[in-house]
Amino acid sequence: MRTIAVQPPFDLARTVAPVWWARGRWPNVDWQGGVLSWVGWEQNRIVWRSVTQRDQQTLEVSGSGDHALDDDWASRVLGVAAVMPKFSHATLKDFAVEHSGMKPWSAGSHFEGIISSVVGQSISVAAAATTERRLYGLFNKATDVGGRDFWPPPTPLQLATAEPAHVRTSGVTATRASALVAVGNGFACGQFLDSVDPGFDPLLEGVKLRAISGIGPWTVRSALLWGLAEPDAHPTGDVALLRAVRRSLPDVETLKQLDRVAEEWRPHRGWAARLFWLDLLGFDG
Repeated sequence: MRTIAVQPPFDLARTVAPVWWARGRWPNVDWQGGVLSWVGWEQNRIVWRSVTQRDQQTLEVSGSGDHALDDDWASRVLGVAAVMPKFSHATLKDFAVEHSGMKPWSAGSHFEGIISSVVGQSISVAAAATTERRLYGLFNKATDVGGRDFWPPPTPLQLATAEPAHVRTSGVTATRASALVAVGNGFACGQFLDSVDPGFDPLLEGVKLRAISGIGPWTVRSALLWGLAEPDAHPTGDVALLRAVRRSLPDVETLKQLDRVAEEWRPHRGWAARLFWLDLLGFDG
């Protein structure tokens, strides 16, 4: 058993709430009984990690991932180094106090964030997770962690060399299947950059991605939010976010009104979205 030191306040259950919202459907990650299980790529091999929280300052980690990379993984995926911003908006100020231990969970990868965002266009979290599970299963064998099968995401090269018709069998539309292949090709050939690449600029990458049919503002911003935990990523046009915001701000009735109100939350719109969703959907802990 290995350990990762974290700065309090830190609450693993609140941080990984987006994992729990899918109730065990995500292909490469799950939250059950206070244990986070994760499978992904590391140094060109498939590895797994299981994480629990011992106390406010300590996470316990087991798995096949490189111990020397645990801290980097926790920083990228669990956002352990991020600090909850101070909001002036009364509702968000209250949420920030109530959920002070929440950190910004993400895939830790722009590429993976784009895959999830393309798959998740205009469908529920449960449907997106189920479809993503079928997609991942097309490319790699399952890895057993704690008695459950997990699948890592496809690599850029795997997607780039796939036929759209094959990708389509996961349940995505023809347009999204072609978009996923184009995304894989863009990353495989170096046209698109990930956050670890020199010269990565999220705004520039967004412009390049929007040249692909089927990728618009919501997909680009959601990829930054859930792929890289960008603090100000606002998923414009998100009906689920509107529903979450209306729970506390009933006067916000339309998506256009939501975009206007969200301007008040800059430069922390991504954090704000997470807090509103956490208030609506809850956490298991």
